[in-house]
Amino acid sequence: MKKLIVLLLGLSIASCSYESNVPGPVGPQGPPGPGLSYRIIDATALFENWLPFNNPGEIDYQYYQEFNAPEIDQYTFDNGLVIGYQIDGGTTYTLPNTINFDGYTREFSLYYGVGYVGFICKDSDLQSTPPDVDQYFKVYIVNPSSGKRDLSGMSQTELELYLREMKAEGSAREIKLTRKK
Repeated sequence: MKKLIVLLLGLSIASCSYESNVPGPVGPQGPPGPGLSYRIIDATALFENWLPFNNPGEIDYQYYQEFNAPEIDQYTFDNGLVIGYQIDGGTTYTLPNTINFDGYTREFSLYYGVGYVGFICKDSDLQSTPPDVDQYFKVYIVNPSSGKRDLSGMSQTELELYLREMKAEGSAREIKLTRKK
């Protein structure tokens, strides 16, 4: 009897372990892993396309250019991170970028909304003039589901290294001026 119980117990254990090793059907794909997703927009603001905002001498007299940016949807606008850089020769500046001249400063800055991004050029002497050469900008749009690390104070190089470390997936596009309608 003892041998029969041991034999039955052995068979039941063997049958259980056999069935648990049989692979089942492949299940649905799970959610993406802990990386980031981002977009990079390379924008060229042509010198002849800067538009004035308000009148010379007024406190908010400035020049601007706007670009279509469908990458900024409502969810990204509400929850994402948008960081701008100005490229001047071999140097990258985080926006806003303030340049000191003799007696006044010029500031380039970034603004954005759902579907667009814009750049401003403003002089502190309230006599702003548009840039006389093309200006080059990069805009990083970081997915709102990314990590909680504060990326806004990073230089372009630091941000690119961080995105690589996170095995981020993204894309870039270069745009020429298309006026927002």
